Amino acid sequence: MMKGHLAVARELYQAGEQTAAQPHFGHPLHEHYEPLESAFEARGVEHFEGTLEALVEEVREGGEWGDHADAYAAAVGAIDAAMQDVDGELREDVTFQSRVQLALLRQAMHEYEEAVDDGQFVNVLEYQDSRGFVLTAKALLEVQSELYDDEAYGELLAAYEDALAAWPSAVAPEAPVMTPGELSAAMFKLEAELGEY
Repeated sequence: MMKGHLAVARELYQAGEQTAAQPHFGHPLHEHYEPLESAFEARGVEHFEGTLEALVEEVREGGEWGDHADAYAAAVGAIDAAMQDVDGELREDVTFQSRVQLALLRQAMHEYEEAVDDGQFVNVLEYQDSRGFVLTAKALLEVQSELYDDEAYGELLAAYEDALAAWPSAVAPEAPVMTPGELSAAMFKLEAELGEY
């Protein structure tokens, strides 16, 4: 989820929406780090709160994205390093990895439902969060493609593309492309496929 927030923050910033990007840069720190801190300590994961804070502080200054690319890479790298603490066999376990994608997709669905009401956006931040979570879930699939047979992998990629039609860009369109019900239907194929593992 931290990576999902950062992915959409970067997209917004690069699209010239620096103000809209700011809360998303802070969400990994403010929404996720503290609840996970005791787990990090118990597992001996190196603290990376300062790395996340440094990114938040740096992007507040504005300027070109290239000025912040190193701080962004450091934050993502720190998250990836913390994720490597997961037992090696789980990193190669198709069931576990499918469940991680499912968790991201369910959170994305929840956020999208919060974002849309009566055919209008009522919370654009949630729309953006949900986009970040789906993109992150898809990226996980792509990185772990060898865990899936070719047919299943192709079907999953196609299902991700169908669902991602709800988020044409990080900047919300004038009106939602899909209702929450339509998105739920598009997500069903993904959930069914991933649920088989």
